[in-house]
Amino acid sequence: MFEGTKNVIYHLKGIVLSYSQIYFSNSIWLGIALMVISFFDPGIGLSGVIAIITCQLSSLFFNFNKASIFDGAYTYNALLVGMAMGSFYQVSFPFLVVLIITSMLTFFLTVWIAGRLSMIGLPFLSIPFLIAIWVVILGLSNFTGIKLVSKESLTLQSWFPEIFRMVTNTIEGWGIRNYVHLYLRSLSAIIFQYNDLVGLLIAVCLLLRSRMAFALSLYGFTIGYLFYYHFEGDFTPLIYSYIGFNFILAAIALGGFFIVPSKKSHFLLLFVIPVTALLLSAMHTVFSHLHLPLYSFPFTIVVLLVLGVLQMRQFSSGLELVSLQQYSPELNHYKTLCLKKRFASQTYFHFFLPVIGEWSISQGHSGSITHKEGWQYAWDFVVKDDVGHTFKVPGTDVKDYYCYDLPVIAPSPGYVIAIKDGINDNLVSEANFDENWGNIVIIKHAEGLYSKLAHLKPGSIKVKEGDWVHTGEILANCGSSGRSPEPHLHFQVQANPYFGSQTMLYPIAYYLVKENDNYSFHSFSIPEEGQAVRNIIPSQLQTTAFGFIPGRIMIWNITEGEKTKENKWSVFVDIYNKKYLYCHATKASAYFVNDGVLFYFTDFYGSKKSFLYQFYISFHKVILGCYKGITLNDWLMPEVFFDPVTRSVQDFIAPFYHFLDGVYNFSFGTVDNFMNPEKITIETTCKGRLFSMDVKEIKSEMIIDKTGISLVKIQNKNRKIKATCVY
Repeated sequence: MFEGTKNVIYHLKGIVLSYSQIYFSNSIWLGIALMVISFFDPGIGLSGVIAIITCQLSSLFFNFNKASIFDGAYTYNALLVGMAMGSFYQVSFPFLVVLIITSMLTFFLTVWIAGRLSMIGLPFLSIPFLIAIWVVILGLSNFTGIKLVSKESLTLQSWFPEIFRMVTNTIEGWGIRNYVHLYLRSLSAIIFQYNDLVGLLIAVCLLLRSRMAFALSLYGFTIGYLFYYHFEGDFTPLIYSYIGFNFILAAIALGGFFIVPSKKSHFLLLFVIPVTALLLSAMHTVFSHLHLPLYSFPFTIVVLLVLGVLQMRQFSSGLELVSLQQYSPELNHYKTLCLKKRFASQTYFHFFLPVIGEWSISQGHSGSITHKEGWQYAWDFVVKDDVGHTFKVPGTDVKDYYCYDLPVIAPSPGYVIAIKDGINDNLVSEANFDENWGNIVIIKHAEGLYSKLAHLKPGSIKVKEGDWVHTGEILANCGSSGRSPEPHLHFQVQANPYFGSQTMLYPIAYYLVKENDNYSFHSFSIPEEGQAVRNIIPSQLQTTAFGFIPGRIMIWNITEGEKTKENKWSVFVDIYNKKYLYCHATKASAYFVNDGVLFYFTDFYGSKKSFLYQFYISFHKVILGCYKGITLNDWLMPEVFFDPVTRSVQDFIAPFYHFLDGVYNFSFGTVDNFMNPEKITIETTCKGRLFSMDVKEIKSEMIIDKTGISLVKIQNKNRKIKATCVY
């Protein structure tokens, strides 16, 4: 019984989402609103639902992918076919037969076209609908036995004309009435109803669902309207067919759905919409002779053309294609911005410092001695004492130098592909110019990505060619071979596997810079000459606390005010191998990454009233090593701090300007022992900024001991949360 109820819910959800997919959304409430509006003409509404159900049953019968059916992706074209047929034929038995057959045809066209176009990264849009409806229009005339009756006026407008007339009469009093009439009726024509009231209701629904989509619909239609007006185009197809909806759909699709909303995406529409207008005019001339309606053909052609061309670029140049579709221009914009701000400098392969402990950079990029021209992106490492000397007195022997004979480690995993050994260390102040690099190890990390470690001590190399090495594995010892007047380690990243290959610019993933008695944290940046640097060694305490391994269960006792409740979390991994925390009470999910040095959250889905969401915000990014003075900053989505009305204002102008912002700061509170901590307090502050001024604040504290995360305190406005992890 439960399974049957769940299947019914899935089918109902699929029906509703088919409507919202027409307007590039996956909102259930928008789908419900559009479905109700479609029944203003019962014939259109009923035909649309029958078409969707036909597709759903076809998918089950032929064992197609249920996910694409129940999210509306494979059924919205059939919905369009159903509504189109319901707009010009009376519902009858012959009509239902034709509708079911055409709906099945549309479904098969959708699956096949989607499969072909997905191979080249393009959407299928409304192609299945166009083919199927044209087949019906052209094919039915040859079947004299199929008698379809033309539509009679059995609509809400015919029953309650005064309601519809009131909206139209109100608009008639406006100076821009022609523009408003055309916009609203073009908007309503997308669901095959042609009146101001339906258009107004859809516009309101669109505004409530997405301010960017609503603004884009106005922007796109305005460009098309002005193009026709100023160049004296024939308004006949716009007025009688209301196919100006092509401007609206093209603007939403390319301004914020398939392309991340930005200044450049809006600028692109200044070209795209006039092209759509020209196509509309040209195709109307051709299709009118064939007695076929154009419908959304111009929009489909233009969108596929633009997306296809943009995919052939070498660089995005500010026009970024949406990589993970959020079905909302706002989320496409904000989440892309979030990824840029948080991870723009992040590299796929992480390189770490090739040394253990604290070393100093004696020569950095574009150094004054040897790091020149094609070999400029390299580092020389030495060890200094408290007064800045690299050696102990007298400093006349290589063994007097602090770095000499210290271990050199692999900066990243890879295969050892080249080794040179047997070159003697130089006497201090002398150099071997014939064997410039001295003893060398070269590691291949990927195609076109190699690292070279040079001036190694002869006979100290512990690996051989062909060995696989892990990050941190000892390769050799620091020496003074080659062009090395005193012991040091030369390290560079290069694109080729040769001993003399030129360098390439590549950041170090994570490292610390010592400043007096404190450390500063750096990620995916370039260590500079003169800096004292070291790798981050995670503490066992923090590693255990944030070791959220799939299958782990956490039980929290959460006190808020006078109420205490129990909250159960589980750690899961999805089909894309991404880990997430799942709250059983609220069904919320918080996705995270633990790369051994940092723990950080990447995304959240579900109720923002849950404790999991507060945890997600409060401990957005945590460093797993314990060092004095370390702070860490990150960016937060503005939705964390600001009410929907304020965010709505931001949504309208977000592609051009941001006045809302969110920042996160991490630091250590009390630590009993930085060398081997047994109790750590983490403190974080999250701030909401309005025009760069701090206006909202969330303060949080976490206590970590040998049991893991023992206590969490969060203060968000007047809301105080105290959570104890009991399991």
